[in-house]
Amino acid sequence: MKEKVWLKISLLSVSLFIMSHLAIAPAIPKIYAFYQVKGAGVSLASVETLVTIPAMMIMVTVVLGNVIVTRIGKKKTVEIGLFLILLSGIVSFLASEFKLVLLGRLLLGVGIGLYNPLSITMISDYFQGSQRASLIGLRTATMNVGKTLTTLIVGYAMLMGTSYIYLVYFLVIPVFLLFRHFVEEVPLTEQKLSKLVIFDRRVILWMLITFFIGVAYIGATIKIPTLLVTHYGYDELISSYILTLLAFSGILAGLSFGFLAKKMAEQTLNFMLAMMLVGNLFFTVSNHMIFFYVGSVLIGFSFVGGMSAIFDAIAKSYPIEQINFVTSMAITAGNVGAIMAPILLTKMVLFLSLESYLTPFYITAVMMAIGLFCYKTVKRK
Repeated sequence: MKEKVWLKISLLSVSLFIMSHLAIAPAIPKIYAFYQVKGAGVSLASVETLVTIPAMMIMVTVVLGNVIVTRIGKKKTVEIGLFLILLSGIVSFLASEFKLVLLGRLLLGVGIGLYNPLSITMISDYFQGSQRASLIGLRTATMNVGKTLTTLIVGYAMLMGTSYIYLVYFLVIPVFLLFRHFVEEVPLTEQKLSKLVIFDRRVILWMLITFFIGVAYIGATIKIPTLLVTHYGYDELISSYILTLLAFSGILAGLSFGFLAKKMAEQTLNFMLAMMLVGNLFFTVSNHMIFFYVGSVLIGFSFVGGMSAIFDAIAKSYPIEQINFVTSMAITAGNVGAIMAPILLTKMVLFLSLESYLTPFYITAVMMAIGLFCYKTVKRK
């Protein structure tokens, strides 16, 4: 029993670093000032790529990771990913040149991308039914806790100096040791890649749903401050409170997902997509704080609950050997949605000469309606 508890902790702990590439975002101004003092000729846009480059590498490696898993197995792939995260921190900390820091951030993206889908699919290797659903929800909650924790540590590390922020990735060491000790290798069966890869209509529909959720969640994150501060004239602190509430409601969703999935079964994703739809519309109803607070809770809760419901549904719907590939495709589509959010909700809105503050929330609400239709189609098989 004790061994099983540590197995759960070990499987969940690797998810602490999946969003850790965002942790240095608050340090961007200080990093930029650091290179200006050095006279390195590094632009602000270049410094900002320290946050975005890992995300691009994650997206690429998530897909390529499937090939690596078939060669060396799941456990070794996760361990290599964790080692690369640690190595990225060491390289970035010791680097005197900006290019080397950028290299370190590339390694970070590769490391996270290698095991991102495995942090979900390995749960299915050890647990089934309600236990699997609960752990998938907790995995998403752990991801949000990791983002909060690493951001907090980076904030304190900045007090010692800019380079010290990269030492946050030394947190990988205890996680690596836990995972290595308590998680056994899943037997590697010799199978052709064609047996592991499936790309049918249902996979495309799952990708569409995660794409829409990615656009909606990141869209809310970037558009709520603009709506509240620029359009309605609220203080930036209010905007910060709203986004904090959005993040914490996601953690609550992860903790309660197992219970919700047990009660609502196949209707869980319908519930989450409808919640995301309503949450976005709350920001368009009226200029009242109660609507903004409720809307942020609905969006944050439904993002984590919706993604967890998708991963749980995929685990139930596909053979064990295909789960990793389908999950990888869903994660990739979600990342593409996150990257496309500013283009679809800002540049496209401006290009079409539409109202720029409320229109993005209407667009994401429509996306959720389309997502509900996609899910209805998936269930028809």
